[in-house]
Amino acid sequence: MIKQASWVHGNAVILEEPARVNVKHMGWGTELYAPPHIFGAPTSFSTWCHIAIPTPVIVDDVRLKVQNIFLLFKAGQHAAIDNIHIYDGPKRIAAWDVIAGSNYSARRTGDHSFTIDNQNTFLLPEPHEVVFGLSISFTFLPYDITGPLPDAEAMLLITTAGADFF
Repeated sequence: MIKQASWVHGNAVILEEPARVNVKHMGWGTELYAPPHIFGAPTSFSTWCHIAIPTPVIVDDVRLKVQNIFLLFKAGQHAAIDNIHIYDGPKRIAAWDVIAGSNYSARRTGDHSFTIDNQNTFLLPEPHEVVFGLSISFTFLPYDITGPLPDAEAMLLITTAGADFF
């Protein structure tokens, strides 16, 4: 039985290397784009992104657990989320990684920005007793860009993130 669900708006996303992509914090979320091509710019525009989930740790003298974590997003045709890591404070408690050439099942694409579904829900292998606070880390990957930048289809929109606590 869920004791509390906690969500944060998508405009709370922060980037590990903000110079690698264009970022717009909007009323409806955070938009990430591959930047216009600049001579000498890196050929890879991927970067790690982070969003902290407001985390109730103890309710009625009981430490809460979590198993379902959500990241609602919309990826253009030339963009994806390639890796998702879940942290409780400094400890990584789960990871879904894309392994080039062998495992693309972790890659997330398409429009999953308005409803909860199997592409934006991350089920931990077992319930995790929360110790500090939850965070979702993920990589934004613009790819298959053949035309000039900026490419509107090389965009990722994060609308919200959350978790169910029990």
